[in-house]
Parts: sequence; structure tokens; C-alpha cells
Amino acid sequence: MTTQDTPTVGTADELLALATEATGLDDFGDDDFREGLEVLISSFDADSRLTPHGVTIARAMMTKALVGRARSEAAFARHPEHTEVGIERPVFVCGLMRTGSTALHRLLSADPAHQGIETWLAEAPQPRPARADWPAHPDFQRAQAHFAARRRNEAELMKVHFMDADEVEECWQLLQQSMRSVAFECVSYLPTYSKWLAGQDWTDTYARHKKNLQLIGMNDPERRWVLKNPSHVFAIDEIMRVYPDALIIRTHRPPRTAMASTCSLAEQGKHDMSAAYDRETIGRTQLALWSRGIEHFEAARSRYDPRQFLDVDYQDFVTDPLGTVGGIYDHFGLEFTAQAREAIEASHRKSLGAHRRPEHRYRLEDFGLTEAEVDERFAAHA
Repeated sequence: MTTQDTPTVGTADELLALATEATGLDDFGDDDFREGLEVLISSFDADSRLTPHGVTIARAMMTKALVGRARSEAAFARHPEHTEVGIERPVFVCGLMRTGSTALHRLLSADPAHQGIETWLAEAPQPRPARADWPAHPDFQRAQAHFAARRRNEAELMKVHFMDADEVEECWQLLQQSMRSVAFECVSYLPTYSKWLAGQDWTDTYARHKKNLQLIGMNDPERRWVLKNPSHVFAIDEIMRVYPDALIIRTHRPPRTAMASTCSLAEQGKHDMSAAYDRETIGRTQLALWSRGIEHFEAARSRYDPRQFLDVDYQDFVTDPLGTVGGIYDHFGLEFTAQAREAIEASHRKSLGAHRRPEHRYRLEDFGLTEAEVDERFAAHA
């Protein structure tokens, strides 16, 4: 779309039509996502100074979220019994980005008594089929082809955060179904959307998140959910409303290092979408976003039973990953079976493969930040 030679991402109705064209589905459920979609569209158009390539990516991101929403609605209707599936003491891993949370999430998810959201099911929510049936499933095949292409075309980015169709992944795609996700503001300059999102109550977003977990886990109701997304730090009150017995892990790493790595990842992930999202803007916006998130997390945490929370240090985890995992089981009173230990050890060995080891270099000063500035923003809650 263009307006007076300025590329735009189009209207909400146009994006909904694209999602319908892609799926054959036109039921997107309640309109509670609509305000967020409109604000996001406006912010992309008014704030981001999108490149032509950026317009294509932004449209694709929003359409993909709507596709996921439509697929969930269709699956909810096909499987009304999903609402009867219980979710007890789910584990949420969160904290600053680049603090070891992905590696920890994947180790915890390797326990046969646990389950995470595999990437292909986050994109196309449905009751998880038997593992042996995945290779023949069209949704799995599409996701597999997509990530194979990304490994060819974005090799270093995929090493920084490895993704594959059958790998457990973050919750952001479920949150984007409600158009409430900080993932958008990590790839483009979106101050209007960022301000709107900061004032939102995420309770309905997490209620939908739960419905999707009930749906995906219908065939595995006895397995504990292990979930991860850095943005959970912004929504502890909402998580506790929807999952009152949640177990929450915050991962820690020196903020200077975490923020430098976060900015570097944002730069790699922006794909030259936004002319406004230069290095200094990345530094400024990411520091503001994540320092606010950690402050919000610590304030909310103080309102709940401390036994539902645990802090994990990055260096402790890197030095002794199996010992760290064992400590998590002990703290929350979970059974660390021999079968769990064996599966987690195998997952750890797999994670050491060369295809997951990036050449990731980063410096705060590359993004207009100083160590003193970062220290000050995180002084109370590092």
C-alpha cells in the first residue's frame, strides 16, 4: 500500500483479509485484539519510517499473528473439550533477554514429565499429535521448510537464538494473537504502540494464552507446562490472576552484558525494516523497555508468595547446568527422576553443537550507551 508515495502497511481489514486468504478462516473471535492492531498499524506508519522491505515484513508479522488467532479459533471450535484441561503449577522462565533463559527453558522442557510449546504448534495451535506423526503433518512441514531457509539465509542470527520446527519456543506468538507483545517493539521503532502497550492490562491476553495451552496440551494433560518469554516480566499480576499457582524463575546476568547483547540481537533482527531504528535508537529504547520491565517485575513479585519465585544466576547455570536444574526442582518441590536427569543431560549435550554457537560480538558503546547509564537504570534490581 502507498499513500502519496509513502509506503504504508495497510488497514486492519486488509490484514484480516490476508489472514483469511491464507487460511480459509474468517472467525477471529472477540474483537479485543482490534484496538492493538489499529495502534500497531498506526505506529508502523507514523513512527517507523519503514523501508519498502520493512512494509512487507511488518504486514507479514501482523498477518501471521492473525493467522494464528484464526487457527486457534477454529481449533477451539473443533475441540470444545479443551476448556476442561487442567494446568497445574506451570513454570514461567523470564528475565532480561540474553540471560540464559532460552537454554534453561529447553533443558527444563526436556524432562518427559514436562511440555513446552514447539514452534510449529505456536504457529498453528492444535492438539499436539503423536511425535511420530509430525513429519507427515502439513503444518509441521511448512514450519520445517521455513526454518531451513532461515538457517541458510540468517545463519548467525539463528545461532544467536536457534529455532526449529520441533524446538520448544517462547510464548510470544500466543501473546501476539491478542496484539499485545513487546516483540514488535524489539524489531522496529514503535513509540506510539510502546506507550499504548505499557498502559494495558494483559489479563485477557493471558486468558487466551491459557486456552491455547489447554488446546495444545489436550493429549498430554498430565505433563507440566514449562514456558518462557522475557516479556513475562511485564505481566506478573496478570499471570498470577490466570495461573495463581505459577512457578516463576527469573534469570540474572550482569545488565551491562545482557543489554549489549540484547541491542546486538535487536540490530540483527530488525532486517533493515525501519529507517528510524538506528543503533542509538535501539540502545535508548531497549534500555528503557527492559529496565522498566525488571522494575515492574520486582514490584509485582513482592505481592506474592516468595516460594513461587526463584532467581537463577547466569554464571552458575553456565558453570553447572545440571546442578542448577536440580536446584530448581528442589526449590519448587518437583521430583527430579532418573528419567528426567537422563533426558536433560542429553538435551544439554545436543545444545553444545557447533550449529548453535554464534560469533556474537557486542559493545554498549556501539548503541550509544555507557556502563554508568546501564548501571544506574538497573541499580535497584540487577
